[in-house]
Amino acid sequence: MPRSRNKHSRAALRAKSRRPRRRGGSSWFVISISLICIVGIAGVVLASGLLSRGDEAAAAAPSPPTAANPSGDHWHAAFAVNICGEWISNPAEFETAAGSPNVRTGIHTHGDGFIHIHPFTSSEGGSNATLGKYLDYGGWSASESSISVWTGPKADLKKTEWKNGDNCPNAAGEAGKGKPGAVVFEVNCKTVSGNPSDHKLADQEVVALGFLPKGEEMGAPPNAASAPQADSAEAPEAINQKGCRPTAENNPGVASTTTPAVGTTPTTRQ
Repeated sequence: MPRSRNKHSRAALRAKSRRPRRRGGSSWFVISISLICIVGIAGVVLASGLLSRGDEAAAAAPSPPTAANPSGDHWHAAFAVNICGEWISNPAEFETAAGSPNVRTGIHTHGDGFIHIHPFTSSEGGSNATLGKYLDYGGWSASESSISVWTGPKADLKKTEWKNGDNCPNAAGEAGKGKPGAVVFEVNCKTVSGNPSDHKLADQEVVALGFLPKGEEMGAPPNAASAPQADSAEAPEAINQKGCRPTAENNPGVASTTTPAVGTTPTTRQ
């Protein structure tokens, strides 16, 4: 009897193993996974689109508070370039980076002889708010031994690059008279050593870049006591650096000392 039962049991097990498996559960599993993947991909695409639109909206804002500029401050620094004793014309207005018309810059100019500083990103704020960043945005450059600017002096308007040892134009009435020159950098009418591009910009300061023969004085830029162009509801104050004002003595062509409006105490960007 026990032997017969064992035979029966083995036969039952073999029959059970031959029964076809139900495939319905497996199909529903595949369908569920597919739907989850489709919903996930759609969510990623939608989120990317929203982020992109958010970035565009942020770029269009005039000067919002950012990690680099949490207070939304708008600073100004007078800026001019002297080549061989001649203050060249102000650079033209730009608010986008040279070669990248879709990149708005928080360090720019309105053609008024001033650097306007209100960073949009951390790459141009804090310790990154430098003269070098401004020059790079404009398509120019400066170092201890060379400068590249937007125009040349009247005697040679096409010469926009100067390196230490180059000769100044030998034109009648022009300073330098063919003498070799070198890069000069001043802040608030005081000579600063080192690379001009590393200078961290500050509010209410006067920045001057030059290429001059040895012994030639640069003097105060023509706009050293002027006010920047208003580009917001609040009109900017005139630069108030008492020890750095244009006069007939230190800046030929300026009739008299300009009396500036009372400005704020100069502060250094942290």
